[in-house]
Amino acid sequence: MTIKYAYPKAIVFDLDYTLWPCWCDTHIRPPLKAISSSEIIDRSGMRLSFYPHVESIIQELVENNVKIIGASRTATPEVAKKILSLLKINNRAAITYFDTLQWGAGSKIKHIKLAAKQLGMTEELKNGNFILYDDELRNRDVESINCLFVHVPDESVGLTKQVFQDGLERWSKFSQ
Repeated sequence: MTIKYAYPKAIVFDLDYTLWPCWCDTHIRPPLKAISSSEIIDRSGMRLSFYPHVESIIQELVENNVKIIGASRTATPEVAKKILSLLKINNRAAITYFDTLQWGAGSKIKHIKLAAKQLGMTEELKNGNFILYDDELRNRDVESINCLFVHVPDESVGLTKQVFQDGLERWSKFSQ
C-alpha cells in the first residue's frame, strides 16, 4: 500500500551530511571525476555518492511538482556544483533537478528568503509552504520565517525515506 502525502510548494535541502556523507569544502580534493552515473572520485581516491534514498526522494518531488532548492554554507560552491553536475539521477545531472542553489556563509534564513524571491514564492514561504531538511540543529532558526525545519539526525545514513516522510507528516500539521 502506497501512502499519498501532501507536499509543500518547495523543499530546501542542505547538502553536506544531508544529501551526501561529507563536507565538500574540507573532505573533497579536486579534481573530481565520475566513475559511474551514481559515484564520483576525487584526487585522493575518496569515492562519493548520494545517500541511498536521495535519488528517489528527488524524483518523487519532481513528479509532484515541488520546487527543489539547495542551501549550503559551503566555502567551495564550485565543488558542490561539480558534485551535483557529475552525479546523475535518471541519467540526468542532479544539478538540473534543483530550481535554485544558494551558497555561502550565514544563516539559512538568508538562503531561503533569496530562493523564495528568485522563484517568485515569497507568499508561499510566508504561508508555511517550505520545508528545510538539514543535519545541523542550528538551522532550526528558519522556523522564524515560517519554514518547517526537519532534522536529519544521523550523518551515517543522511536523508532517509523515513525522515523525509516524517517531515511531510509534520508539515501537514504545521501548515494547517
